[in-house]
Amino acid sequence: MPIISNTASRVLADGLSISTSNVLIDQVPTITDAGAGETASNISDPDHSLNYTCGTNVANFAVSYGAQTNISYVAISGHTAATLTQATIELYNDTTLIGTAVIKRNHNIMFTFPAQAFQDLIVKFVTVPNTHQTTVSFIAAGRHIVVPTGEQAGYKRAWLNRHTTQKTTTNLQVGPVAGTRKSVALMGNLSLPNQTAAFAEGVWQDFIDFSFDQPFFIKEQSDKPESSYICFDPEHGIGAHGQTRKLDVITLKFTAYNGL
Repeated sequence: MPIISNTASRVLADGLSISTSNVLIDQVPTITDAGAGETASNISDPDHSLNYTCGTNVANFAVSYGAQTNISYVAISGHTAATLTQATIELYNDTTLIGTAVIKRNHNIMFTFPAQAFQDLIVKFVTVPNTHQTTVSFIAAGRHIVVPTGEQAGYKRAWLNRHTTQKTTTNLQVGPVAGTRKSVALMGNLSLPNQTAAFAEGVWQDFIDFSFDQPFFIKEQSDKPESSYICFDPEHGIGAHGQTRKLDVITLKFTAYNGL
C-alpha cells in the first residue's frame, strides 16, 4: 500500500491527510523565472520569514527539485500566486501532470497521490498576468498518512478561516466609528476517538516524532488541494477508549497557518 491508513475502517476518499516526512529540507531547487538577488534554498526552509520572489519573465514561475523517491504528497505554504486574480498551481513529475489547484485566494496547497518516484519534481505557478512576481515561502514533499475515520463533529475548518480579528470603536449612539484589525494565529484541536491500538502505537508514533522536528501539513478533503494548512507547536495525547482496549483516543492540538 502506498499510503498507510488505519485499518479500523475502510479507507474513505475524504479522510484527513497528514504529512509524516519531508525530504526537501536543505535541498536547493532550480528556478524558472528566477528573481534577482533571491536565495533558492529559502523555499526548502520552513522558516516563513524566508521566502523567494520570482522575476517578471513571461515564462511561468517554476520550482524544480530534480529526482525524488517515495513521494506521496507535495505541499506549498505562504505563496502570493492568487493576489491579483485566479491562479493555477500545478505539480509535475517531469512532463507528466500529477495535480492541479485552481485558486481565487492564496490558500496553502497539499497534493496527495499514490507514492511514486519523481524524475523531476516541479511545482509551477500559473498567474495572470504571467509576469506577476509571485512569492513563495515553503515547499515540502515526502510521505503522508490517511486517517479514514475523519475528524470529529464540530472540528473547525482551519482552511476556511482567517488569521484576522477586528475591533470597532463606536460613538455615543453605539454606531460604528473606526475599526482596527489584528492578525492572530489559528488554533486546531483534532480528536480521533476510535483509532486502533496498532495505529496509535505504530505510524502515529512516527508522526509524533516528525511533528516535533518539522511543521506538518493537514489536508481535509482529498479532492481539494486548497483545503490545507501547515501546522506547528503540536500537543499530542493518546488515551484509553471507554469501551475496548483494542481502540485508543488520539488528540492533537496545534497552531495552523492556511495562507489567507
